[in-house]
Amino acid sequence: MSSPLTQLPNEVIQVILSYLPYDSNTAVQQTCHRLADAAQEPLLWKKYCQDSFRWWDRRHDFPAKLRDGSFVGWKDMFAKRRRTSRTTRQALDRIISEELGRLDSMKIILEAGYDAKDDLFNMFWDAPRSPNHLAQKYWSHAALGCVQRLLAVEEWTTIKAAEHYPDAVERSLSAYDMFILEERPQGDMSEIFARLDSYVASVRDACPNIDELSPRKKASVIAEHLLENKWVGIQDDRHYHSLDHMFLGVSVFSTNRNSIPLISAVIFCYVARRFDLRAEACSYPFHVHAVVQPPPGFDLDGHPLPESASQEPSDLTHLYMDPFHNSEPISRSRLETQLKFINPGATAAQSVAYMSPASARDLSVRTAHNILSSPSHDPDPPLHPINANLATYAALFSLVILASHPIRHPAHLRQHLAVLTQHFLEYFDLDIHLFETHVLPLTYTLPDSRAYRNLISQLKESDHESRPAKYRSDPRNSLVKYGIGQVFTHRRRGYLAVIYGWDPYCRMQEQWITMNQVDRLPNGRHQPFYNVLVEDESTRYVAEENVMLLSASDITEDRINAFPIEIGKWFKRYDPETGTFVSNVRDEYPED
Repeated sequence: MSSPLTQLPNEVIQVILSYLPYDSNTAVQQTCHRLADAAQEPLLWKKYCQDSFRWWDRRHDFPAKLRDGSFVGWKDMFAKRRRTSRTTRQALDRIISEELGRLDSMKIILEAGYDAKDDLFNMFWDAPRSPNHLAQKYWSHAALGCVQRLLAVEEWTTIKAAEHYPDAVERSLSAYDMFILEERPQGDMSEIFARLDSYVASVRDACPNIDELSPRKKASVIAEHLLENKWVGIQDDRHYHSLDHMFLGVSVFSTNRNSIPLISAVIFCYVARRFDLRAEACSYPFHVHAVVQPPPGFDLDGHPLPESASQEPSDLTHLYMDPFHNSEPISRSRLETQLKFINPGATAAQSVAYMSPASARDLSVRTAHNILSSPSHDPDPPLHPINANLATYAALFSLVILASHPIRHPAHLRQHLAVLTQHFLEYFDLDIHLFETHVLPLTYTLPDSRAYRNLISQLKESDHESRPAKYRSDPRNSLVKYGIGQVFTHRRRGYLAVIYGWDPYCRMQEQWITMNQVDRLPNGRHQPFYNVLVEDESTRYVAEENVMLLSASDITEDRINAFPIEIGKWFKRYDPETGTFVSNVRDEYPED
């Protein structure tokens, strides 16, 4: 006897199925041919794709497929994403549970591209429900950072190869935000463009007849609207050089929306181009402006240009805007006169370059230098929290990737490479795939290229080499009093720390021992020393006599939460009964 459900039209069955989760839909398909047939509807699987996954790798061209009514491959696309999801989670689980081969598992995640973000993001925020929540939180955070940085560097690589494509400047600048985004739910490249598009819509809503205005008037209306809404410029007496003012994404998503002139000009230009203006930022000395041109064949007042009109820039065809300050157009002649005072030694070619649209590469390099110089001008923390190490890393990476080709200044590239490599080794050694793929090829023409290749090889080999196990039962380690996961305060300096490694005696080089006056300690260099993670995110090497162990009753929730996310690199979770963190470095310390 057939079910009443199967008597319904396909369209009705499909609406009913759309309320089921995809796995229930799959189960329903097994019940009869009628339901199996109805469940094949592409629009149903399109909905599953939209509802199940927020982020898509660019290779899918997902936004274009959403607009394409003829595309029917939604079920296959959903199945591929499900396989990628499973692969990503399995790779991260291996990273958490296995101390060797982590770089191989990380590469698997990176091969999934931006498709991996949904699972990494969810695993980060779901970590409190995991028995290994500290490890899951740290490693999902680390993997997500690697994925987002890979996307950014790929964008810079594309721009270096071919700068002249739509919105190249905005895409290049939004790549910096991918380095500092971390686990924030908003602010990636596609969302930055969506926010900029909302500015366009807001201008049109406020001025419905804007298309009827002259190019000159359009530019003023757009700048005025952006300033009135405080979407450009700096408000609230914030320091001009604050780090959060240097990023396009931060400026459109932070609560204060502040931005330096370069970012303000780029925002203005993006909006202006949506109203049939040719608007681009120009790298004017000390203060980026926007240069605006009318559609070809017209002047700034909307009048047709005579066929005999000169092709040279003039006040008829080029106006300049400073949306950081105001909405009033600035004539070309005024800026040319001002330039003679700012840079009297500028050549004619330099003066033309200052007044002309800047390339995506040039504006990106200028942004990198702004980021690097920010802390020296304003050492205070930004209003919108930004990890300074990530910001520096982004700037250094862009300076290396966007270096001119052929290389005009090899010394500059070598200097940037050296600093980038140091930063990579100290803070971001999981980026080895990114480094090997995008940085290493740039070193092939340099005298020290072999050193870079050897470095990568050593890091990859060490990922498969077990460290010698240290057994407490070994008589040579009998003096080691404290163990992995114990929490203490430093006897003299008072900071809170947790032990993640130990040696039966000081194993540091003689220079470090001398510099830190180890031999002046009462028990000298021959006492046990401990590798520790400190609440301020630093790692240190501490003599046993300076360890003041805390009991379980002394370790409050505030003290547990004081440790940085990096604690998950060595520990699975905190055990309140023993007052210790549960080790995730059992290969090296099997008896701790």
